[in-house]
Amino acid sequence: MGNNLGSYDVAIVGGGPGGSTLAALLRMQGRSVCIVERDEFPRFRIGESLLPFSMDTFEKTGVLEKIRAAGFMEKHGARFIIDDSDEQECFWFRDGLDKDHPFAFEVQRAPFDKLLLDHAVELGVTVHQPLSATGFRCEPDGAVLETGAGEISAQVVADASGRWTFMSSRQKQRKLHPSHRKITVFGHFKGVLRDETDEGNIIISRFGDSKMGWFWLIPFSDGTTSVGVVADSEYFRESGQPTDDFFWSSIKASRSFAPRMADAELVGKLHTEADFSYTSDRHVADRLIKVGDAGAFIDPVFSSGVFLSVKAADMAAKAIDVAFQTGDFGEASFTDYEAKVRQGTKVFWAFIDAFYNKDFLKQMVTSRRRPLLQKSITSLLAGDIYNEENQLISFLTGSGGAYADDELQALLG
Repeated sequence: MGNNLGSYDVAIVGGGPGGSTLAALLRMQGRSVCIVERDEFPRFRIGESLLPFSMDTFEKTGVLEKIRAAGFMEKHGARFIIDDSDEQECFWFRDGLDKDHPFAFEVQRAPFDKLLLDHAVELGVTVHQPLSATGFRCEPDGAVLETGAGEISAQVVADASGRWTFMSSRQKQRKLHPSHRKITVFGHFKGVLRDETDEGNIIISRFGDSKMGWFWLIPFSDGTTSVGVVADSEYFRESGQPTDDFFWSSIKASRSFAPRMADAELVGKLHTEADFSYTSDRHVADRLIKVGDAGAFIDPVFSSGVFLSVKAADMAAKAIDVAFQTGDFGEASFTDYEAKVRQGTKVFWAFIDAFYNKDFLKQMVTSRRRPLLQKSITSLLAGDIYNEENQLISFLTGSGGAYADDELQALLG
C-alpha cells in the first residue's frame, strides 16, 4: 500500500494551466485540494499563445492581475497568410461578434505555468512536486491516487497531466487522430521581424497543399519570438532531412517567413514533437474526470490547447461542485461535463479541417469583403466556441440548418 500522503476532497494529476486552474477554482469553493506534478517548475512547454476567452476564468481565480503585472506581451489579433500568394488578413479580437474579449497574452510557458501554480498554492492548494503519479483506483467510498511516494485518498481524482495522458494511457483509451499525423519543429529566436501593425499579434502562414503545413510566429515581451513549422508526417519523411535541416529549409523556401527570419538567431535549441492529435474514448468515469490535453489534444493551428484546458477546468470545477452538493460521484454525474467538452473540441476540429482541407483559408484572407463572415471567424479565433449566434459554427460542424443570414448562406451554403 505504501505511505499515506493524506486525504483531500480532490487530487489532481498535473500542475499545468488546466490543473492549477481547476485547483484554484476548487479551493474557492472551499474544497481541500492537492496537485501531484512530476516536473519541477519552471519547465519548458509549447502552447504559448493564449485566447481571449480564457481571460474570464483567469479573472475568476484572481490570477489575471498577476498575469498583467508579470509583463507578458498583450495579443490583440491573429494574422493569417497564404504563403504561396502572400494574401493575408489580420483578425482583431475587438471586431468579433463579442466585443468584451479584445485581448489575450503571448506567454513563455515556463514562467507562466509557474505563476498559475504559485497562485493555486497561495489559495491553499497542496502541491507534491516533483512526484510522479503511478496509478489510480476507485473504492466504495472514495478514490485513491497512487504515487511514487505513497497513496493519496480523495473523493475525486482529476487528470490534468496534459499530453502524458496519465489516465487514458492506463485505461488504453488514448486514440491518435487518423488524419492529423503531424510533426512540428520549433524554437525561440532573437532578431525576428514581427507583425507590422501590432507586434503582439500571432502570425500563421499556410504553405503548400494539405500534406504540407504551416508556420507560426509568437512574439514575447523579452524580445524573443517563438517560431515553428508544422507539417504532415509523410511530407517530412519524404524530405529525407534531419529535423533541424527540415526547419531551416522550410523557412528559407517560405515567401512570408524567410524575410522575417533573415537575421534570426536561435536561443537554445530546436525542439520536435510528433503525432500530437489524439482523443480519449471517455473523459469521465466514477470519481474520475479528465481535463484538457489529458482527454484530447488537437492540432495547435488556432492556439486552442491552453484555452481548452482552462475552459475544461472551469467546467470541471462546476461539475465537481455539483457532485459534492448531491453526494453523487458516479460517472453519470459528469456526463454533461463530457458532452460540453466534446462539443467545444468538435468546433475546433471542424475549423481545423476547414483550414487544411477545404480551402477555407482563402475565404479567411478575403473575408474583409464579407463583414459577418469576418466577425464569425474572429469570434472562433478568440475562443467563443459556445456562441449560438455564430452561424459559422453550425456550418462547420454540420449541426445546424439553413442560415438566416443571406450573406453567409451565399458564401458557405
